[in-house]
Amino acid sequence: MNTATKTSFLTALSLIGTALSADAQPEVDTSKWTCKFCEFEEGFSGYVDLGGAYVSEDSFKFGEYTGLVDEGGYAIANARTLYRGEDAGYLDLTATDLGWDSRSLRVEGGRQGSYRLHLRYDEIPHNVSNTVQTPFVGTGGADLSLPSDWVRAGSTAGMTSLNTSLRDAELATHRERAAVGAEVLPADNWEVGVNVTRDNKQGTQSIGGAFFSNAAQLIQPIDYVTDEVEAFVAYARQAWQMKVGYYASSFANDNVALRWANPFTPLAAGADTGELALPPDNEFHQVGVAGGYQFSNATNASAELAVGRMRQNEEFVAATTNPNLATTAPRNSLDGEIETVNATVKLTSRLSEKLRLNAAYRYDDRDNQTPQDTYDWVSTDTFSATARENQPYGFTRSTLDLSSDYQFDRKTKISVGLDHEDVERTLQEADETRENTLWTKVTLRTDTGAQGDIRLLHADRDVSSYELVSETQPGQNPLMRKFNLADRTRNEVEFAMTLPPGESSSVGVTASIANDDYAESPVGLTDSRLLGFGVNAATMLSADTNLHVFFDYQKIDSDQAGSNAFSVPDWSATQTDTTNTLGVGVQHSVNEQLDVGADLAASESTGEIHINNSNFPDLQADLYSLKLYADYRLRNGISLRGAYWHENYDSQDWSLDGVQPDTVSNVLTLGDESPSYDVDVVMLSLRYRF
Repeated sequence: MNTATKTSFLTALSLIGTALSADAQPEVDTSKWTCKFCEFEEGFSGYVDLGGAYVSEDSFKFGEYTGLVDEGGYAIANARTLYRGEDAGYLDLTATDLGWDSRSLRVEGGRQGSYRLHLRYDEIPHNVSNTVQTPFVGTGGADLSLPSDWVRAGSTAGMTSLNTSLRDAELATHRERAAVGAEVLPADNWEVGVNVTRDNKQGTQSIGGAFFSNAAQLIQPIDYVTDEVEAFVAYARQAWQMKVGYYASSFANDNVALRWANPFTPLAAGADTGELALPPDNEFHQVGVAGGYQFSNATNASAELAVGRMRQNEEFVAATTNPNLATTAPRNSLDGEIETVNATVKLTSRLSEKLRLNAAYRYDDRDNQTPQDTYDWVSTDTFSATARENQPYGFTRSTLDLSSDYQFDRKTKISVGLDHEDVERTLQEADETRENTLWTKVTLRTDTGAQGDIRLLHADRDVSSYELVSETQPGQNPLMRKFNLADRTRNEVEFAMTLPPGESSSVGVTASIANDDYAESPVGLTDSRLLGFGVNAATMLSADTNLHVFFDYQKIDSDQAGSNAFSVPDWSATQTDTTNTLGVGVQHSVNEQLDVGADLAASESTGEIHINNSNFPDLQADLYSLKLYADYRLRNGISLRGAYWHENYDSQDWSLDGVQPDTVSNVLTLGDESPSYDVDVVMLSLRYRF
């Protein structure tokens, strides 16, 4: 915007302000109004942050996704560079947390309206636990052995060398992700693009291995590489658009199987070593086309079609490592193949200024063409069982959504809709399920600008018939119903209200109630209820001080019926999960040089499990976080930034707390603990803007 244009713009604002004053409207303070896009800055701009941070104590949980797991110092290194040229060329480079394990780098450049190139690199840690212990030798690899002096026994209590053999271990993964891509506009209305991504994930995670009634928690190696390629060609005209694309992904696991020594006295001769197949190499290819057409100013349609194929043909590992159990396989590999078809058609039409109609149809087919054969089956390297046939199940899902919006006047709008879903399955207990959902939404506005929305929903899911799959072993209770395949009635009420935003404040309120009733399920999930409430508000306490507050409450109850006798229900359970979250933040400009702020957040979560008249200890997770920060401008372009971060986390989990490696007689555990920490972080850095 040139100088003359800006002068005219400011003059117009002045005239508008004079007119409002003449009508006795409230006076508006325009002293801090700025137009961020009035001037186009050319050349380089950006900032660089350099400094350090200190973490007060070790905690894997605190640094779960940042890598700040050890007490001590860390570097602060962030930067961003922007370049804008006269010929619409640009460059955007962003580097974040280079001194942490969660570092990232983004580079994007090109010429607007001509081409775009982009490069991305991320490192993503996931630190799960460093409080586990294991007697196995070779942790981190695919072959776990036991110490030479290990004493096998029928129970963990008899493993006399267990305590002296335990070694500290960590459960953690580190992901490195690199991506490069380009989009080019070779001619008017055309766009061509390609993106390539490689994801390398390494580390360890827990897994369970068993020898019939005896089990052990193991540590499996993670060494995955996932490659993805996406390419497309798009063409657009004023009334229609079309895009053709190709997507491929390839997954490779450097470890085929995990082998471990049996720490228990073998229950059968030869059951000295177990082996678990790990995720196999696989690939997926998909070709898709999408398009849209604008029939008129009131009516438009769009459609998408994608056809894909999944393949998995990794060579089988042996059915057993027990030399006393002979097995044969009808083939050396699965030769697994699934063909997918995904299609969507949408139509929107505004029949009048008040009435709009919407329709959408979606089709999702997963045709499992994996060969079906009979395989010898061995139970946990202990004994041979009846041969089994693999079950290559698939499904076809189709949905039709119809809705309409009617604007009675500028204050009132009502929307109604009917959604129908039909799912056909193969080799599962329910061959077909159908669900119809009816909903309505009413929106009301007031003259003051307040808005309220209320949405009501009722859904019924019917199952054609529920019959056990005879090939599934061991068999299920014929009265049990899987909740995703069972008859269900769902009712929901959602409410949202926004109070009119004033010059200095805004308020929003939400509430929701939902109930799922599985009345036709004698055994299994029988009922589920949700209650939620939230409020958020922001206000300017003064011209220099902003305050925001939010609160969220959610409670989920679920009821379950079970049968110890493999017959009619003879026990019941109720689980209740409750979460409360509160947050308060304030920002204040002390003067032209100093800005300060604070953020306080608190979250309390509780899980309660009641079985008949007995109660499990509550599951608990409480988080309290306080962040204080300040920005002091030393001189033009240079500022000193400081922050203090205190966080306290406490959790209780009865399935972990007090469960040592030998606590359960027939399960050798990792002895993990519920995470808790009380950490302080101090950060100080200099920011240079240019």
